[in-house]
Amino acid sequence: MRIYYIFSIRDEFYELYKDYPKALYNILLEIYEMNKKDIEYGMTLFKQLALPINKYDLDRKIFNDLKDKMRYSRNNDEHIINNLYSEEVSIMKVKNTHIVINTIQSYTEFFELLNKYKYFLFACDFKNDDYFFLSRIKTLV
Repeated sequence: MRIYYIFSIRDEFYELYKDYPKALYNILLEIYEMNKKDIEYGMTLFKQLALPINKYDLDRKIFNDLKDKMRYSRNNDEHIINNLYSEEVSIMKVKNTHIVINTIQSYTEFFELLNKYKYFLFACDFKNDDYFFLSRIKTLV
């Protein structure tokens, strides 16, 4: 099981880290692993790096693009892809600060779809030490 956290990175930080994604990953990992007592500092740092996500608009766009596909379903806040042909089962939840994707594979259809809507999205799988910009996904597949 893979859990990807996807963040909308501010333009100026994308320019700074586009060739050094490991440095950006390390900053986000530090925030992810912070103690609860340091949460205020972590949120200040996070808000400098990442843009908020318009949850309502993004949920609506995803639903409208996928609603007619047999492999897609939606359950409350969760977008679900269950593609029997590619053996993909992925669940995506859009939040105001980030997007979370649970999937059984290293790649999900959601990556391409999200890349279509928003630039400078950065995906992190903290458990597997994996990270990349979605805009560069074609080089990974």
